Amino acid sequence: MSKKLTLLLTSIALGYAAFAQQDSMATRQLNEVVVTASKTPIKESETGKIVTVIDQKTIQNHAGSSLAALLNTQAGFFINGSNNALGTNLDLYFRGASGGNMLIVIDGVPVYDPSQINNSFDLNNIPLDQVERIEILKGGQSTLWGSNAVAGVIQIFLKKEAKKKMALNANASYGTYNTFNSGAGISGSLKKWDYLVQYNYIKSAGFPAAYDSTGKQNFKKDGFEQSSVMAETRYHFSPSLTAKAFGNFSHYQTDLPAGAFTDEKDYTLNNKNNLGGLALDFQHKKVNWTLQGSYQQTNRHYVNDSTYVSSPYYNYSNQQYNGNTTTLETFGSIRFQKHIRLISGIQYQHQNTSQSYFSTGPYGPYTSELGQDSANVNQLSAYASLLLLNIHGFNFEAGGRVNHHSIYGNNATYTLNPSFVIDENTKLFINISSGYNIPSLYQLYSAYGNKNLKPESSTTYEIGLQTQSTDKKMSLRLAAFKRDTKNLIIFYTDANYNSYYINRDQQHDYGFEVESNTQIGTIGTWSNNLTYIDGHGIQNGVSVNNLFRRPNFVMNSVLTLSPVKGFTIAPAFKYVGTRLKGPYDIGPDLQPAYYTVDCFISYRVNKQIRLFTSLNNITDQQYFDIVGYNSKRFNMMTGAYFNF
Repeated sequence: MSKKLTLLLTSIALGYAAFAQQDSMATRQLNEVVVTASKTPIKESETGKIVTVIDQKTIQNHAGSSLAALLNTQAGFFINGSNNALGTNLDLYFRGASGGNMLIVIDGVPVYDPSQINNSFDLNNIPLDQVERIEILKGGQSTLWGSNAVAGVIQIFLKKEAKKKMALNANASYGTYNTFNSGAGISGSLKKWDYLVQYNYIKSAGFPAAYDSTGKQNFKKDGFEQSSVMAETRYHFSPSLTAKAFGNFSHYQTDLPAGAFTDEKDYTLNNKNNLGGLALDFQHKKVNWTLQGSYQQTNRHYVNDSTYVSSPYYNYSNQQYNGNTTTLETFGSIRFQKHIRLISGIQYQHQNTSQSYFSTGPYGPYTSELGQDSANVNQLSAYASLLLLNIHGFNFEAGGRVNHHSIYGNNATYTLNPSFVIDENTKLFINISSGYNIPSLYQLYSAYGNKNLKPESSTTYEIGLQTQSTDKKMSLRLAAFKRDTKNLIIFYTDANYNSYYINRDQQHDYGFEVESNTQIGTIGTWSNNLTYIDGHGIQNGVSVNNLFRRPNFVMNSVLTLSPVKGFTIAPAFKYVGTRLKGPYDIGPDLQPAYYTVDCFISYRVNKQIRLFTSLNNITDQQYFDIVGYNSKRFNMMTGAYFNF
């Protein structure tokens, strides 16, 4: 029997054994209200969609960490770079899907980076200390959420205003790699007006991002520095009508290596991300309605100076990438009667990018440029979904979306989602949904661009069970999925050595997830998740194993204990299985499995002061998520949070 199968059977057996034990498990109940599944509030018992909620307590137990590192502990996730040097480019793989197939949403606003090859948002821009809650919606979700929601949606809810007139908060922590993290904020409510301003700062001397395989080359430390500001104000015209203005601004600078196994002394990135907008919300009895507009601006500036030369092709390079996204959307829901709800909306989106590259070297200067006046697209979508709710335990959702793209024309998606609540503790669900991912501006307009590209399209099938013990102290969720994608956009080089993007390949991915949560008496909980994924691509009729850098197995386990009032200790274990190296990576084809052990400790002195220490990779494992790039060895952060 293979090691993979042995681990699989053992993990499932342990999961069922834990579930079968006496009623010792605390978990979310099926009546918890979530937003991302239907864009408006709905109970989990009324939707068959798979939603994972990361609450504020869980976020607090990851103090000193990053948003990407927290997401990397959840079922289905594997984020390359989340435990590398700060500022590392993050590759978000969810259920095996490649980067750009998981939509990021901030407080209801979808966010992107049109200057990137795959149009994906950089999670480095959001400090974890600014996050209040996270909802992870799994499966193809393009019907309600549009492009990029092929594998799912991550909705990040930022901190909200305090209920009293004025509340102050501050935090400071220090740790390994001379890392300093701090923040301060003020918020409050004054009759009809709410306000919030939060500032966060992080600076780290870092460690060499590239791996020195000889141990003798004295690679430099790659530092990182970031400032982030979020601001929000709300005005309540009435209990039913609220207006909101918001802004999120992030600027970070980071040192970069020349590449895998290769140092660079003076290669830097300046990254800016600005997001602002307005929203109007109406809620009254059976009706919810939202009108919102947002503008997002991204800027990435790379400079590789000439004082140190690591490349034989150039002595100096200067690269500028700018992207802009304007999104206008109105959507709402209406409950016609107790068991019927209609959700519908219209979304308009415009994106453009400008990009420039200049280098000098032994072969002379080289320049390329892409202007935003020519590199732009717009989309107009209309969508609707009809929900039948709790008809003797039966729920059903059927929806569709029609999208018009200014380059390739029209495409459509659908969702079919029946579920059945057997009793107040057990739910069965099935999801069949389609998704799409539009060609990026780079794939359309760059020197390798192709305006004849079609959107990637997928169909996802999910089936599963969610159940909890009668006393709500135990829960288990099992889910299996299969995702078929066609019209994959690939980078192609023909027989004449001309390179460009084309639609050609297919992709077929499948897997399952097991999630459990158990209460241990009155002092804590034990949470576990196991993910298995596999898949293959079809290239010119030939099946190939192409899930590069993505492990088949990932397991996370955390034991959270509060044996005395105010004190919390949370040891955690993570196992990452073997994975194929990237097509251009150096090293063995199969990268070895690894594990890490962490421990979070906190003590709440009183309502105003909370102390913490985070110990990570305690056993000092050396591992490589990306071949040739260092991951963090043993490291720690310690600090304090203050609320007044």
